[in-house]
Amino acid sequence: MGTGEDDRTLVEAWRRGDPEAARRVVVLHAQAMTRVALALCSRPEDAEEVVQDAMLRAHRSLDAFDVRRGSLRSWLVGVTANRARQVRRGLTRYGSFLARMRREPYAVVEPPSVHGDLDFARRRLAALPAREREAFVLVEIEELTSGEAARVMRISGSTVRVLVNRARRRLHGEPTTGTVHALRAEGRRK
Repeated sequence: MGTGEDDRTLVEAWRRGDPEAARRVVVLHAQAMTRVALALCSRPEDAEEVVQDAMLRAHRSLDAFDVRRGSLRSWLVGVTANRARQVRRGLTRYGSFLARMRREPYAVVEPPSVHGDLDFARRRLAALPAREREAFVLVEIEELTSGEAARVMRISGSTVRVLVNRARRRLHGEPTTGTVHALRAEGRRK
């Protein structure tokens, strides 16, 4: 990944409308943005739209990017995660609306996948609570620091670390709370 100065130069060229700079942003960061969107959206087509929307929103709000606060990559991943959350909330509202109208939401049929392992990983990630999944994807898959992920998620770094740890434990099939020991009246373990 680039340095702060590289990011600053790239953002300035992108801001001026340089098509080569826009292409470079896509080449450098679209894969990370897509992975985040796929992890946070229930349908691949929603994830594609999220990435396109995020790229357009990022371009429109380049003035909000400050190289002193983080890398271009972490900022773009944050824009993507925010847009994915908005889409998820919209789909939830739509589902509630349909329920009120006494209709069933449309069924999504996923096409068969060639990559069984990828499907398995997606199912396991999708089973995580939304905040744990988001923290896990940002830290473990996108390799953001807990501080960068905290800025993206608008929570503290320690909360990110807790969420990632819980996600790891769930993925390994371990309980997410501390071990509870039964105590006798005298205070000894059974």
